[in-house]
Amino acid sequence: MELDWRRRAFVVGGVLGALLGLGAAYIYVNAAEQSGETPEVTPGTAVTIGLSLLALLRQVASIGEGGEVKKKR
Repeated sequence: MELDWRRRAFVVGGVLGALLGLGAAYIYVNAAEQSGETPEVTPGTAVTIGLSLLALLRQVASIGEGGEVKKKR
């Protein structure tokens, strides 16, 4: 069974996203255990992480468009 490029992109993206998510969770839990405290994510931290993820997704989308993200100077 041969996958077309769209399905292959979804499969590879899904697997990579899951692995990166698991890696991030492992690092987060490991750091929390080493500090001995229960971490709390504040709304400000969540917004910062969300905006960073949006910027990353924008860069990935620009790869699909064949262009580069223009940097503000």
